Amino acid sequence: MNIMLCCHKQYFPLVTIIFYQSRRSFTQTRKLKDLQQIYELLKEESLSSTTSYSQTMKPNGIFANNELDLRKIKVYGFDFDYTLARYKSTLHSLIYDHAKKYLVKKLRYPDQLMNFAFRPGIGARGLHLDIRRGWLMKVDSYHNIQLGTVYHGMRKVSDEDVITAHHGTKLSVEEVGYLGMTSNMYQFVDIFSIPEITILRDVTQYFIDNSIPFASEYVHFDVRVFSSFHRTGMMHRLVGEDVETYFEENVRLKPFLQRLRNANKQLFLITNSAYWYVNRGMTYLLGKNWEEFFNFIICQARKPSFFGAQKRPFREININNNSKSWDRVYKLQKGKVYVEGNLTTLVEMTHWEGHDVLYIGDHIYGDLA
Repeated sequence: MNIMLCCHKQYFPLVTIIFYQSRRSFTQTRKLKDLQQIYELLKEESLSSTTSYSQTMKPNGIFANNELDLRKIKVYGFDFDYTLARYKSTLHSLIYDHAKKYLVKKLRYPDQLMNFAFRPGIGARGLHLDIRRGWLMKVDSYHNIQLGTVYHGMRKVSDEDVITAHHGTKLSVEEVGYLGMTSNMYQFVDIFSIPEITILRDVTQYFIDNSIPFASEYVHFDVRVFSSFHRTGMMHRLVGEDVETYFEENVRLKPFLQRLRNANKQLFLITNSAYWYVNRGMTYLLGKNWEEFFNFIICQARKPSFFGAQKRPFREININNNSKSWDRVYKLQKGKVYVEGNLTTLVEMTHWEGHDVLYIGDHIYGDLA
């Protein structure tokens, strides 16, 4: 039996007394009642606390699902966006503003939406959307809807309505999907989704407040169409032209990478972004010779298919004119930049063992496949 206790200093003496009793005493009714009493007291204190749990967490803390001995890691891999490169809130405002312009100018949404602006704290990565109802919600790793987290626009949906609509709080695998997406459920899986969630909620609430009939799935699909702003490179062109406005300086990044190199660790970069864009950002963050930190660099990797595709070869690119070489790539070399490729070929060329490699990214499925 696993027992989890959230201990308050007020109850430490009683907890200590119980845990220092012999194993046999746990079977005694009196001791079990004492333990149950402690549990109920701690539970009541937790529920009545006015302090948010998030306020007690270390903002720079690392929370691991599994134990990991970093002394055994020989190779470190990194994604670019929201991993090595962090963005200012100005990027979310940029995405939000272009989304509302697209809805108003292209899809003839109400002109009043142009008065809206991005507001931090309205969206969060990982949320699920019940597409048909237009409900945003938090679903845990066991597919349970977290009551109190379900919203339609800016209005909280009552627990009773949630339970009635979904026949409880437990969602089946078929309802959630193996990759967080089904015909009626969509998960916002990266940080670029935050402005998308925000404008989705703003539009929904505007329609509700103004008694405009609408189908929630249509609003979702219209907003999703705008996601091409990121995929087609339009966003990269705007950000790449003004890196100081959108990239957040990180004075600790260069010493961190240098410390790994000094410890004889191998480093690599795999990103879906184009080299020219990565070069703009990394030059701003690390300096002109940033490529020297990495054993090799792979751009336009097309994750997550990179992890499953076995036939797409690596191709070297000429960084001066962004042209692809026609020569076959037999080895990944330091100082070279490659595009596309696949995980199987990567392992064959490097002879790395899986347990020696740690890859760090931000995308729930694209980087954790």
